[in-house]
Amino acid sequence: MPDSIQTVTTIFNSKITSISSQEFLIDFARIDILEEDIPQINQIVKIVKEGKKLQGKDYTNGNLNRII
Repeated sequence: MPDSIQTVTTIFNSKITSISSQEFLIDFARIDILEEDIPQINQIVKIVKEGKKLQGKDYTNGNLNRII
């Protein structure tokens, strides 16, 4: 869903998108927290700091190599 005011595009998915940051040359990562409790947030932050991605049936990598 494009936003013509802030020029931001939001991509909706049926699963939570989790991408490893090791493939990118970045200094910062953004984490959107919606309904997680404190222990879950701490675990998510730890995984992101390690450059890993969240694993399991509730997560997807979003097909980064797919051309749209």
